This record gives sequence, C-alpha cells and structure tokens, in this order.
Amino acid sequence: MTTSTQTLVIGTRVSCALHYCGAGIVYAIHGEQRPDTVRTFMGGAGVSGGSARVDVVFANGYQARAVPESIVRGIQWRISDEVASADEIAAALAHAACVQAQKRAAEDAAKAAHAAEVARLQAAPEFAHLAQGDDRYSGKLAAANVRTELRRAFPGVKFSVRKSSHGTVNVRWTDGPTAAEVQDIASKYKRGHFNGMEDIYEDERPAWCEVFGGAEYVFCDREESDALIARAIEQVCAEYAGNLNGMERPTVEAYRAGRLFYAYVPGLNDDLQALIRRAAVELRP
Repeated sequence: MTTSTQTLVIGTRVSCALHYCGAGIVYAIHGEQRPDTVRTFMGGAGVSGGSARVDVVFANGYQARAVPESIVRGIQWRISDEVASADEIAAALAHAACVQAQKRAAEDAAKAAHAAEVARLQAAPEFAHLAQGDDRYSGKLAAANVRTELRRAFPGVKFSVRKSSHGTVNVRWTDGPTAAEVQDIASKYKRGHFNGMEDIYEDERPAWCEVFGGAEYVFCDREESDALIARAIEQVCAEYAGNLNGMERPTVEAYRAGRLFYAYVPGLNDDLQALIRRAAVELRP
C-alpha cells in the first residue's frame, strides 16, 4: 500500500473518509514533514512514521488539530493538488467558529432542559411511589422501581426483577402481560445504548434515570406456560386450517422440543414453530 509523498502546505485541500469529516483545508503545520518515513501495515489499515502534525478545518465546521502526518497520508485520507487561498481559509475558519458556537449553545440549552426535567420528576406527585437515591447507575435503584411499577400495573402477576453484572436488570415472568407491555415500563430505566458501528456503549443518562435509577441494559423475558402454548396452537390451527390440512396436529411437547422448526406449512414461507411462537407472544391469560 503506497502513501502520498506530496508536500503539505498551508491551504492544501484534503478529504477524510470518516463520517464527521469530509472535505477540508490544512490551515496550520507543526514540525518538519518526513513523508519518506511513512509506512503502512496490515494491508493499509495501520500507518506509522512522519514527524509533522497538521490542523485541518472541514467544510462542515469540524476542526481536527494536531493530526499526525502519517494519518493524513494514510488510507482514510486523500491529499489534493489544489491549494486554497488565504481568504478561503479565513472563511472556512469563520464558518467553523460559527458552527462550534451554535453547537455550544445547543448543548447549553439541552443541559438546561435536562436539569429542568430532573427537577420536575423529583417533585412530581404522580411518581411519589417510586424511590429516589444516590445509587442511580448500579442498576439496584432501577430494579427496585421496575419491580414497583410492574406490581402496580399488573397486579397478581409474579415478576422476577434482578440486577446482574455490569448494571444489567433482568425481568422474567410467566404468561400475564406481553413482552411489549412490560418493555413499555421497563425501557425507561435503560440509560443508554450500544453503538455497534463504533463498538462502544453510549451512556445517555436521561432525566428519568437521573432521578429513578438506570441500568446499562434492561432485558424482558416472558415465559409461556403449557396452557398458553396450547391456546396458541389452537389459534394457529384455526387461522391456517386450510394450509394445515393433512399435516399432523402440533402438540405442546413437540413445540417445547423444537421439532416444529422442521414442519413447514404449505403455502406459507414459515414453519409451525414460528407461527405458534408469534401467536403465543401476543396472547394473554
């Protein structure tokens, strides 16, 4: 994998493939350039060498400061022969300053709105039955409040609400409300989400979690009794009577054993296991 040996100057136009970058202009160079020492490895995914660092202002207002020379000459960057004028550089920097000021104003407004919502929730009489405390993010307070909310919403249903490792809350129950109904309540206590694109957990910490506790993950797992599975089978057999004509009638035992994954229903792009499962998750006692 070859790298660019072109000499960078103030005004050199570059582009970066990262989603928050794009087209940009070099507006400062620190140190001596040594393009002859830049080397790639791992098929171009890694790069080393060089000794200069550059500051780049991008058309979207983002600024990257002290970017290593080796990175600019790497696989994610392209160096153009074009050189921006002093006026163009000044305009780009003025635009970046404006964008950053707007961003700071938006962040300040969001912080103020967040603080106001926290104060409202802390004093709201309709949530007086929920606990508040300093242990907001271990998952313990969240688990206690999820348990309280579910008992009030679905009296008579026995829920198991447990805090496990890394602040995870697991909710389990048999029959009763659907998973979607329980998630409507429990999902408020999820304090962020996993970003698969960047392989990181983004901790958002919404106002609700600031007051009533939060967990990294909240899992809701509904189990279906044999009686409910039998009802689901009855429903499927009635709904798809024509398609199932001539097929052996499914049983709860066959469903539990997973044997119905291989029972494909004529005229449908589905198997009996999936049809029964979809029916069961929507059924209530």
